[in-house]
Amino acid sequence: MVSRSSSVILVASALAVGLAAGLSLGRGGPVVSAQVGNAAQSEKVAVADNLTPGKSAHVRQDDVALYDQLSREYERFQHVNRMFELVAKVVSPTVVHIVTQKTQRTRKFEETGSGVIVRSERNPGLYVLTNHHVVEGGKVGKIRIFLQDGRALTPERIWSDPDADVAVLKLDRDDLPAARMGDSDTAAVGSWVLALGSPFGLMHSVSQGIISARGRHMDELQDVKNQDFLQTDAAINPGNSGGPLVNMKGEVIGVNNSIASNGGGNEGVGFSIPINLARWIMNELIVHGHVTRGALGVNLQSNFRQEDALNLGLDRPRGAWIEKVFADSPAAKGGLVDGDVILLFAGVEIHDLNHLINTVSMTAVGVPVEVVIWRERREVRLKITVGDRERTLAEEPDVPSQHSLPDRQGDPAGLLRRPNRPEPTSSFAMGMELVTLNPQLALRYHLPETMRGALIVNIDPESPLSQAAHLNDVIAMINEQSIQTAEDVARLITERNEHDQLVLSLDRPVRNGIERYTFRVP
Repeated sequence: MVSRSSSVILVASALAVGLAAGLSLGRGGPVVSAQVGNAAQSEKVAVADNLTPGKSAHVRQDDVALYDQLSREYERFQHVNRMFELVAKVVSPTVVHIVTQKTQRTRKFEETGSGVIVRSERNPGLYVLTNHHVVEGGKVGKIRIFLQDGRALTPERIWSDPDADVAVLKLDRDDLPAARMGDSDTAAVGSWVLALGSPFGLMHSVSQGIISARGRHMDELQDVKNQDFLQTDAAINPGNSGGPLVNMKGEVIGVNNSIASNGGGNEGVGFSIPINLARWIMNELIVHGHVTRGALGVNLQSNFRQEDALNLGLDRPRGAWIEKVFADSPAAKGGLVDGDVILLFAGVEIHDLNHLINTVSMTAVGVPVEVVIWRERREVRLKITVGDRERTLAEEPDVPSQHSLPDRQGDPAGLLRRPNRPEPTSSFAMGMELVTLNPQLALRYHLPETMRGALIVNIDPESPLSQAAHLNDVIAMINEQSIQTAEDVARLITERNEHDQLVLSLDRPVRNGIERYTFRVP
């Protein structure tokens, strides 16, 4: 039996526990339950604990604090962001989208590219500067130039120089904004640039990157004689060809030209023609209608190594190292000899052999220039009169350089691309563009190295096979005849009678290997 005093003590104890529990709840403490709960119920209690109003408010306060901190940091960065905005704003109205209707063999197609509106210091009016390959083969009436506001223009005249892959289109109006051209010689590796154009037909797109390297020479571009490319990681994709590469002052420092890619799209390695070269070509075309290039009459060492420089007394490889000076050439008449290193030409510091080739090309023929060379471990100054390239080369004996660039027979792996162009070895049949599958292409497309046939690289939507065939399918057989080349496909399809049935066997890469599909075309 419990005495009265004991009951009072028990009641008081119970009240104390209740008050403590109430205070704990009021302060957001843990919920106290007299019920026996299982593990699942305990988890629910813990979840409820995490969602209490006090903790939610604390999380929100943390979010606010982080956003406030981010906002303060952005204020320090905002001027950089604003600079990108201003560059895009000032240059974008000068960038155009170009569509050229072309015919190759019996196939008609459109090639798209980009360009930039500029002015020439040699002639009044407005011009579009772009790549030769964008408008190659196109006639004036078959070229459309689309402005940022959607208007379409037709050029008044076209000039083109395949040796530098530069083209100029004359506009018949003078009321459009024009981009400023900068000095590509001052474009430093690591500096920010923007690439503008119409990748994949998405007009007036902007991408950002840096100058990755200078003085690039691509053996695969055998049709381009003047090469001294700027390399950039700014995204360049199909449709960007001919568009401008600009610095952070909004000045054009390059004309985007080509990409190195396994799949045909941007992989961070793009090439741009330096604007100093493109501008000179443009002015020559506008004033003279053709380009007259200068030449010295020498062979240059293509592999100038660190140990070579040290042996010559230089601290590093710089300038252009002469392998051979041809007799009676402008170089010989000016006093150059085998083994000289040209450091300065007409006041321009020479980076490498490609830089020298372009610098000499742009030098006026018949005008003496000062040249600084390295000979017998010291600098020597000479005066050399540049000759006409065509005449100088015609007088040179046909002696290959011992250290000439290797002949890679074009680009068998297809790594260097001018987007949206038919491959030089393409065949066309039933609205399909086909190339012969070789080991290099097989490697590029992750196909067995021994696989042979005709690789489908493009399909016209109007092709009777557009629903059945896929890009990168390989045509292996036609009417039970084995296919070895793209020409085999074109020949078999062309030679068949109009109403003959066509049976095609296609090999298609899938995750676990190659699957074969057979289709009948009525």
